[in-house]
Amino acid sequence: MQEIIKLLETNKKGVEEAAIRETEQKLNVCFPDQYVQLFKLANGPEVGEWSLFPIKDSKNLKKTWDDVVRQNKEVLTDVISEDLIAIAGNGTGDYLCLKVEGGKADDPIFLWLHETDETEQLAPTLKDFIIIAQEELEDFDED
Repeated sequence: MQEIIKLLETNKKGVEEAAIRETEQKLNVCFPDQYVQLFKLANGPEVGEWSLFPIKDSKNLKKTWDDVVRQNKEVLTDVISEDLIAIAGNGTGDYLCLKVEGGKADDPIFLWLHETDETEQLAPTLKDFIIIAQEELEDFDED
């Protein structure tokens, strides 16, 4: 994951594992390892057009108040399927999600479309999604 952070060119600080585990308890989910590793390095980074929801950090409450728990427990309650955890938004009403089965979030990254309530798999893992998103951003910059 360390090499992926270089791709993101972010200066956001990571969050302690205890805060990640507390978030998992509040959402009643176990995050995939790549998600945990990313957030230990950068809390709430931007990936292409997507802003990953931060993990609430007591050392930085001002910038982490609109966290992944708030998004899923307040903003998106009764909006997206219960087997999805929204991890990022792009400002259009669509969300990046993880599918949850038996309290464990799987690796694949899904796009939830607000207009149709449909999901489609974008990438097999978070790392793959970041690589794809950065490549798309570079292609866009070249045009």
